[in-house]
Amino acid sequence: MNHLFRSLLVATILGSFCLNCLSQASQSSAEIKIREMHFQKPPLMELVFDVVLRNDRGQPRWFLLPSHLYPEKPAFQRNGGVDTLEVFAPRGKGRVVIGRFLGTGGFQALLLPAHAEIHLRGLPVEYWGDVPENLQLEVIVAKRLTIGSEPARSWFQTNPICGRKADITETISGRTRMLRSHHTRDNKEVPTQIDEDQRFEIQVSLKDNRP
Repeated sequence: MNHLFRSLLVATILGSFCLNCLSQASQSSAEIKIREMHFQKPPLMELVFDVVLRNDRGQPRWFLLPSHLYPEKPAFQRNGGVDTLEVFAPRGKGRVVIGRFLGTGGFQALLLPAHAEIHLRGLPVEYWGDVPENLQLEVIVAKRLTIGSEPARSWFQTNPICGRKADITETISGRTRMLRSHHTRDNKEVPTQIDEDQRFEIQVSLKDNRP
């Protein structure tokens, strides 16, 4: 019995240790802090975040972040699709390319090379509703991203991969740095396929920035 008890205790400790390591690894992949809020036509509020993304893998990874949020609704709509891509290249130190996929399943996407660290200062996300004190922001890290039947890369019509090190100081809003856009031929939404590597949530405090 003592041997069995010790075995169970060791397994429990190791399991807890592994879970903590996974949580820490996930959290280190992305850091998100609120920067400012902008009033729009109610009930719309634009939230602007400072974001750090890290790819600790040995291969490129897509980092997917929400473009719009609703209370009590998932950030990434499983049944939604996209019909448009807007490609942005904000200014700063290093190369950053951001794709905004528009549609009922819209999101923002960046392709990071292996062992990359990207700082984005001023990433906008639409929030529809009363802004809470704390917000759970979901982030997906994907091995592959497919739009309809095509690789997401082909929608960019340029090399979408970011530099290994970048610090973007220009606020990513408006269309001042939009390089190009791409639409489906019939302007109808197509589904997205995400080959996930990680999916996690980051809690962001909005208490001190709420109107």
